[in-house]
Order: sequence, then structure tokens, then C-alpha cells
Amino acid sequence: MGTKGGKPISALEKRQRRALREELRRRREEEKKERRPALDLVDPSIIDKVAREVRHLGVITPYALTQRYGMKYSTAKKIIRELAARGQLEIVLKSRRVIVALPKR
Repeated sequence: MGTKGGKPISALEKRQRRALREELRRRREEEKKERRPALDLVDPSIIDKVAREVRHLGVITPYALTQRYGMKYSTAKKIIRELAARGQLEIVLKSRRVIVALPKR
């Protein structure tokens, strides 16, 4: 037994809320695309300093860099990935949360 008219108001409200959520999601995705990579925000001198000092460490983890240089954990992970791409580090173990690297000698 439905109503004589069309859809109930609650169904229309749900559709409107769903459309608003989709619009917000699209806006967030566009903003993410516009953001610059975090390595652009990191001072290149810090990356060079880490690259020089990392040679003398045994095992390099984001936590070790965070403690040593006082940077964010995510920034430390990005620096490790950057140094591995440059060929100065060798990533031995990588998971979603941790990266373990060794310096190339």
C-alpha cells in the first residue's frame, strides 16, 4: 500500500543527502589532485643531510629518522623512498606501516 502521490518525503531527503555526499567526495578528490607532494615542502638541505648521515647507520627506519631529526613519520617514510629511488638506500622490508632500509655501500 503506497501513497496516492509519488515518493515519500523521506526518500527524497535521502536522495538529496546522497547527492550532497557525492559532491563533497568529488571536491575532496579534486583537492587531493591539486596538492603538491610533501617532498616539495621538505627543505632539500634536510634530505641531503639525512643522505649523508644515513650512510653511517646500520638500519634505517622512519621511526629512527623521526627521533633523530624531529620530523613527521610520514615525511620520514617519503625521504626513505626518495633516497631509495636515488640509489643511496636499499629497501629490505616494506609493509603498509614500516619501511626498513639499509645504506648501499
